[in-house]
Amino acid sequence: MTRQIRVRSREMVSALNEIVWAVNPRNDSLNELFGYFGNFAEEFFRAGDIRCRLDFPDQFPDVPLASETRHNLFLAFKEALNNAAKHSRASEVRVRAQLGESGVVLAIEDNGRGFSGGPAGNGLANMRQRLERVGGSCEIRSDPGQGTRVTFRFPAA
Repeated sequence: MTRQIRVRSREMVSALNEIVWAVNPRNDSLNELFGYFGNFAEEFFRAGDIRCRLDFPDQFPDVPLASETRHNLFLAFKEALNNAAKHSRASEVRVRAQLGESGVVLAIEDNGRGFSGGPAGNGLANMRQRLERVGGSCEIRSDPGQGTRVTFRFPAA
């Protein structure tokens, strides 16, 4: 019973932190977004058996992002991490980001069991819709026994 209370309390604090971050206009930049993504991913996987590796540039340019864009990107990112944690049976998740001429590419890769066809649930469709809302795209590649790679592409300005 005490363990359940501790777990639920941590979940509530995490949800409150997400809300505070989401409504703070000081966070409306590409650099702040990826700082938060890195911290969130490391914390998300810290308590479990999945190792998280980040491959981000040292600094992103201080490009402004609309609050709605940041919110949609975060929810898609969180969904990708949740899917890896719940379904992949992976030992490692790698999160890579890079800024190119055509915008930002963010990839979440796991070394898990992968899947074929369309898995049940709305998570994958939701990620695609969220990226489309911000002028981006979401590609999901997976094969049984080969892990899964979710790639988000979106404009940097």
